[in-house]
Amino acid sequence: MKKLTPLKAIRQKCLDCTCNQPREIRLCPIENCPLYPYRMGKRPEQGNYIANPINNEKTARTAAKNDKEIR
Repeated sequence: MKKLTPLKAIRQKCLDCTCNQPREIRLCPIENCPLYPYRMGKRPEQGNYIANPINNEKTARTAAKNDKEIR
């Protein structure tokens, strides 16, 4: 049996959640899932995801706007 890395295990869980439909993983609308940033089988880049899964869409837009203003 092949040993799964944590990222591959997360990817397998996402496949299970989407009934083995890889395209559905990319289109996943459940952004408050703790596994969401890792669903593509790769570690997200620093700052490319919201650390607090309770944040809503409005908060995410505000954070993105603030990020643009800082740069």
